[in-house]
Amino acid sequence: YLKQDQGEQRAPGTPKALVIAPTRELVIQIINDAEALGKYAPLRFIALYGGMDYERQRRKLESGPVDLVAATSGRLLDFSRQRVIDLRKVNTLVIDEADRMLDMGFIPDVKQIIAKLPPKDRRQTMFFSATLTDDVKRLAIQWVKDPVTVTIEPDQVAVDTVSQLVY
Repeated sequence: YLKQDQGEQRAPGTPKALVIAPTRELVIQIINDAEALGKYAPLRFIALYGGMDYERQRRKLESGPVDLVAATSGRLLDFSRQRVIDLRKVNTLVIDEADRMLDMGFIPDVKQIIAKLPPKDRRQTMFFSATLTDDVKRLAIQWVKDPVTVTIEPDQVAVDTVSQLVY
């Protein structure tokens, strides 16, 4: 993002990257990590989630362009309906905890959000999920161009490092 689109003028509330997460705690964690990683970069990060002052979040969005928005689906849709956020220029979409989004019933909201984004061939879309269920795979096929599955296994199984004794 530092090299991309230098000098480009974007309207306030127009993110380049969007992370959708199922809970406000996860959204806060994502933004905290982004701020730590981007500490010395001129990038702007905003967290959007329910249970926090709507007007305060609105003012943050309206104060200028944003590079990364991490949001819960409900609050993001609220701001989209109010035209406070413009998702038409998002070039990177991350759906975090996709399996939990399904379990918690957020997929209809996510479908509405995806309809507001550029087509899948004009954005990079990533799903992160602890379990890759058939439902998550079906969503990936719909929302991702040329999906690839990356599985990460731990180097060492925890059980191998635990001594078990029975008395």
